[in-house]
Amino acid sequence: MKNNIENIVESVLIQNRIGGYDKKDLELQLQIHPNYPSFQSITDTLDYFSIENIAVEVPKEALDQLPDSFISLVKKEDQEEIVTVLKKKDFVEIKHTSLAKKKFNFEQFKEIWVPKVIAVEYNSKQSFTSNRSFIQNFLASALVIGLVATLINRSWDFDQALFLLVSTTGAVFSIFALRESLGIQSQTIHQFCTTVGNTNCGDVINNNSGKLFKGFTLADAGIAFFGSIILYQVFFGFTSVLLIPAVMGIPFVIYSIYSQGFVIKKWCAICITIAAVSIILAIIALRSLPLTVDFNLIPGFLLLSTLFTSIYLFAKEKTASSKKFRADNMRLNQFKRDGQIFNHLLSISDHISDTATFTNEIVLGNPNSDFKIISYTNPMCGYCKSAFEAYARVIKTMGDKLQIVVRLGVSLDDQKAEPTQIALRLLEIYHDQGEESFITAYSDWFADRTFSKWIKKYKAPSNNPIHAEVLHKQSEWSKNNNIPYTPASIINGAAYPKKYSYDEFFHFIGIMLENHLETVSEGGETIEV
Repeated sequence: MKNNIENIVESVLIQNRIGGYDKKDLELQLQIHPNYPSFQSITDTLDYFSIENIAVEVPKEALDQLPDSFISLVKKEDQEEIVTVLKKKDFVEIKHTSLAKKKFNFEQFKEIWVPKVIAVEYNSKQSFTSNRSFIQNFLASALVIGLVATLINRSWDFDQALFLLVSTTGAVFSIFALRESLGIQSQTIHQFCTTVGNTNCGDVINNNSGKLFKGFTLADAGIAFFGSIILYQVFFGFTSVLLIPAVMGIPFVIYSIYSQGFVIKKWCAICITIAAVSIILAIIALRSLPLTVDFNLIPGFLLLSTLFTSIYLFAKEKTASSKKFRADNMRLNQFKRDGQIFNHLLSISDHISDTATFTNEIVLGNPNSDFKIISYTNPMCGYCKSAFEAYARVIKTMGDKLQIVVRLGVSLDDQKAEPTQIALRLLEIYHDQGEESFITAYSDWFADRTFSKWIKKYKAPSNNPIHAEVLHKQSEWSKNNNIPYTPASIINGAAYPKKYSYDEFFHFIGIMLENHLETVSEGGETIEV
């Protein structure tokens, strides 16, 4: 079974009502961390999403004082495993990385507990809403309402309701089979598939004998079969034409059992369940439907089943491609985040010796820190949005340990030009209202980049000559040091490598800052990059 640190983290965030993050991005940031799976990979990922967290070691007696839900370690077979801990009134429930849940009383839990904790603050104000768009929610709601109304308004007898229920059961187990074929693992399915002797669903489903045609497996046949039957019942009811697919499913059942018993010589609990469901469907159809089929109904069934199967195969292909793309993307990101590669590229990047701060510049974070980043951005630069978002994330998480000097690359030839007006106003906001107001204002600009709206909200600058002089010095600095592009980041005198996007900026700054602080604490001197 694969590691499920992602589910551990997500369950704690849900329990503490933490929202505002993308689930897939959260999983990716965890998986590409160089120390995954570990406590550090979790805390660094939470920091990346600006989720307030604390990682501490506590005495076991402090269990009562901890939040109701947190991440911790337990002893398991002479090893330590990361788990979710959920405190109840009379017991403690833990969720392992295998997703298995176990309950203990407080004393039993303390015996296996390694009291190292990652906790996030419970958000009582968070309102959970779906990440889906309004139109997606609307369409999903309309589909459910329409389906329920259709089923309620139809007259049902026992056999018809039973046929629909059994068909739905077959569709559910066919989806389980599809998940196994795609390598999407589930603890529940794993336990079901290994309940008896020589059973292994994955080996059977992914065996070549389970492929009916190129790119079409028994799992696909199950979904196409049961899905078509369900849709036909929803739209046209329980008619004689359903006898044909119900009976035609029997040869597939025979083939499946034969291949498991004599070819693969392993059994698949999911496949056996689907076979049993198919036989039950055939029995219900033979007992309840007339043996004389109305041939006028066959074209409708063929049209519906062909359309459904085509859409399903298209969706499956896209899902498989997306899964492969995510795997390739993860390997690429792991390669990109290799510290040795980054250090090499940083060492051969441009070095800037002129890193002195000008008077009245915008300095974020700790102005007394000797870990210094000079950022060079332009309000009209589209790529500067991701760069400034990275700066803001770094300041929010590590702002007390470093400083970021914000330089704005605009021309002073025409002070009424939009970028110059924005730059002058940002300087005024910083000096009059402070760091947070500046970050908010610049972030708002990048969020929409409509000058008329932004200037209406933040007002036009007063064109202070002091601020104009700051912009002039910054422009001269970029020319003198051959920095004609934006965004540019100078980290302790070395230019952030152009081969990296600003998605990795937070990660590498965290590592560099940690190494920098260790160097200072050990040697008392700062070593330049």
